Amino acid sequence: MKVFRLFLLSLCVVLLPVTASAQEDWADEVVVRGRAAVGPALWRVSDDDSQVIIIGVLPVFPKKQVWKTTRIENALRGANGLITPPDNSTGPGDVWSLMRNKGLPDGGRLKDALTADLYARYEATARRAGVSTRDFAKDKPVWAGARLRREVLQKYGLSENEPLTTIRRLARTAGVSARAAGRYDSGPLFKAVNAMSEEASEACLRYTLDDIDFDMDRAPRAAQAWSVGDIPTLRSLYQGSVLMKCLSGSPTATATLNRSITDSVSAVSDALNKPGKTVAVLPLGQLLRKGGVLEKLRARGYRVSAPEN
Repeated sequence: MKVFRLFLLSLCVVLLPVTASAQEDWADEVVVRGRAAVGPALWRVSDDDSQVIIIGVLPVFPKKQVWKTTRIENALRGANGLITPPDNSTGPGDVWSLMRNKGLPDGGRLKDALTADLYARYEATARRAGVSTRDFAKDKPVWAGARLRREVLQKYGLSENEPLTTIRRLARTAGVSARAAGRYDSGPLFKAVNAMSEEASEACLRYTLDDIDFDMDRAPRAAQAWSVGDIPTLRSLYQGSVLMKCLSGSPTATATLNRSITDSVSAVSDALNKPGKTVAVLPLGQLLRKGGVLEKLRARGYRVSAPEN
């Protein structure tokens, strides 16, 4: 049961990022020029005597990536609080639903359920990553892809929790309390996944294989660009969560996308009601995309300053 719960929690992180497609539709006005910075890029949202310093983070990040924390430590010093990305919750029912519904009907095998070309690509991606697919042989395509991706991230040392875990630790050291911008029940998303048609499940597997290939090829370069505040390079390398594309036609997924942006904007806006500074960590795609957090904050009349090197 513990193994399945860990898998479920991992999958929540995959399904809940608020980027709806593989390629982001970036806001035009967010441009950063100059020399490479000495640390991650910081955006500042201000209103009279208050400000929120925002750090944008990637969907996955190499555990061994070296980056200077000085800017973050300075931002946290004396801060009112730390806003973290929206969180999710799972219950025993979610675990049971996954265990009961992740397999193919009648004990079928993935090899027989997929087209020859898709199964060949699935096997090729797994071989390239050095990951065995034996344990996923009877899973539905969407779950087989998600479990393969989880194994690849572990093998390649890519984390869905960094650099947020490090930033949380820095906040604790600085005596700054953290709170999530929102909290969601992941159950409805899992129900939407399990309700997918065979065609949608296969399409989701294709998206997931794209995601895995991207993570293996470009995630380290994206993290290096992030570590020095190189936003133009980040934008060229950025890959949003393609698994949200699996549910692009789902009212549940659309509602989650809209709510996560709205809650993040509200969390920043509420922090600006208190004099002083607050630090926020938000997904980079959510921050910079058209109709994203920065655009909505500007629309509310707040001053938004792009990073300075």
